Amino acid sequence: MRQNRMIVRVAFVKIFNNSFFRLFTLVILGSCAGNSGVENGGNEKWQAPEEVNHKVNPVGANEALEAGKSLYQVYCWNCHGETGLGDGAAGGAMGSQPANFHTESFQNQTDGAIFWKISEGRGAMPGFEEVLNEEERWQLTGFVRQLGKMESSVSSALPEALVEGIRVSPFAKVAPRATRVFYRASDHSLWYATFTGDVYYFRLDDEIPQPKKVVSVEDHGIDRLQGATIYGDTLFLTGNIRVNDNKGTTGWMMRVVLQPDGEHKVSKVFSTVEYGTTNTPFDHGWSAVKVSPDGKFVFVVSGSRTDHGEVQDNLGAYPNSRDEPLTARIFRFPIDANDLLLPNDLEKLKEKGFVYAEGIRNAYDFDFDEEGRMFAVVNAGDYDQNEDMFWVRKGHHYGFPWVMGGMDTPQQFPDWEADPEKDPFLNPSAAAYPYDFYNDPGFAKRPDGVKFTPGMRNFGPDANKYRDINTGEVMDGSDTGVAITTFTPHSSPLGLVFDRGKNLPPPFKGNALTLRYTSGERSSLFKPFTSYGEDLLHLELAYNEELDNFDLKTTRIVGGFSQPVDAVLVGGDLYVIEYGGRQTGGNLWKITFE
Repeated sequence: MRQNRMIVRVAFVKIFNNSFFRLFTLVILGSCAGNSGVENGGNEKWQAPEEVNHKVNPVGANEALEAGKSLYQVYCWNCHGETGLGDGAAGGAMGSQPANFHTESFQNQTDGAIFWKISEGRGAMPGFEEVLNEEERWQLTGFVRQLGKMESSVSSALPEALVEGIRVSPFAKVAPRATRVFYRASDHSLWYATFTGDVYYFRLDDEIPQPKKVVSVEDHGIDRLQGATIYGDTLFLTGNIRVNDNKGTTGWMMRVVLQPDGEHKVSKVFSTVEYGTTNTPFDHGWSAVKVSPDGKFVFVVSGSRTDHGEVQDNLGAYPNSRDEPLTARIFRFPIDANDLLLPNDLEKLKEKGFVYAEGIRNAYDFDFDEEGRMFAVVNAGDYDQNEDMFWVRKGHHYGFPWVMGGMDTPQQFPDWEADPEKDPFLNPSAAAYPYDFYNDPGFAKRPDGVKFTPGMRNFGPDANKYRDINTGEVMDGSDTGVAITTFTPHSSPLGLVFDRGKNLPPPFKGNALTLRYTSGERSSLFKPFTSYGEDLLHLELAYNEELDNFDLKTTRIVGGFSQPVDAVLVGGDLYVIEYGGRQTGGNLWKITFE
């Protein structure tokens, strides 16, 4: 097992000269970092200095297309999108939209201006001058210009079953920026929601399922919708609404009671007081929502507003703000709660019984097993800490920001230096590094008398790569015999479901399934560990009485998705939905266990 204390003093091989070690990964969903675009990054127009406009790209067009494409897939895809429309999922949390390379304003820039912006960065987009050499930056300049001239359609290959007894088939195309998929048994219908606030459903009994829009943002008002579920005839929708000229936010949950005539009854479960956004990709917001198996409570996740507990004051708008009482927790409300106003006061929230569990960075999804126990999959930050799966119990604290993935966050130790040459767990391609978020002498002290509940141990054979504390080398737990807590760093686990009805055939019967959002081929944070990702994992849980926790075995069973964000079990079939882009949309896949 890894040791807790993360003060690493080893010689560091300069592997970061390899361009595949860099990217800004997902955040709508997790440990994501992102950039705000070559054009954007602030409220005013981003103008390159006149003296750089005359520079000519020395790299030939063909070379730029080949080498630049590889760089783009690692550095830019998650924010700017596969086709350069500015519709990558990691851009969803930022105040400014990543640049669309197809626009006239972008194409009218000189190569010198684009090169300068890639080199310098601005806002949530870091500069690449210290990470990519000059030739690589010119290659990337040439590729993004050519990408903006190409057709923007995206074709999706069929995901591939990796074990016998599984069949993958396309079910439907879905609207852009899908975030949730869920099921209603009463009419055998499949529902999904989008980040922009629309909710659709399919009747699975129809010979050719056709989606129908049920509600839109105009009905409920949540313009950053990340959580949705249905209980009987009632939709519960949760997310954020920006305030204070986009510098602040409030969390909301709305209840939509569906009516046959379409005149649905809309009411507010809760809203929060204002608290600050961060002008970074780390604003995870209010996301996963589910009703308890007994129907008495509705649970909801509020993710962290920071990467690792650092100060994020949004350019001084919210001085000294780190994580707030309203963030990095799982909350519970009576199912009939109405028009609550949640204060940004931890003691008051606890007095009301609203705080269920603490110290959870970003549990973008959770589910209940057949015994009614809650489990959550959690994204860690930009540091190479593992990602957690927790057995979530009332009143427990799970360690954030002091512990993630069974490892201490190094900022809490005064003798730690934020230097990639001394600490190989610190990837300089992470968004938190170039903006000096790791230099944090005022990092909060651990709370006295609070015991942190660890994540589950993963015994593999998959999703169990880790970085060795002594050497800094990437290791495979299946080879070393090490059980890691819990998943490979930067996996971004999502879409957790349990086979509560035991409808799946062996060996999946009664077990859990989860997705990994991140692609090893297209993420510089994930790439050092694996080339896999964007896949479906089979989780076999076993209770460990000595630890009073669960251990698990993890196996990859389907690969080849594109930005899979959520899943739902309907009998013996699993439906997996993809995020898609701002314009192109994604796919809804049906996974049949035969």
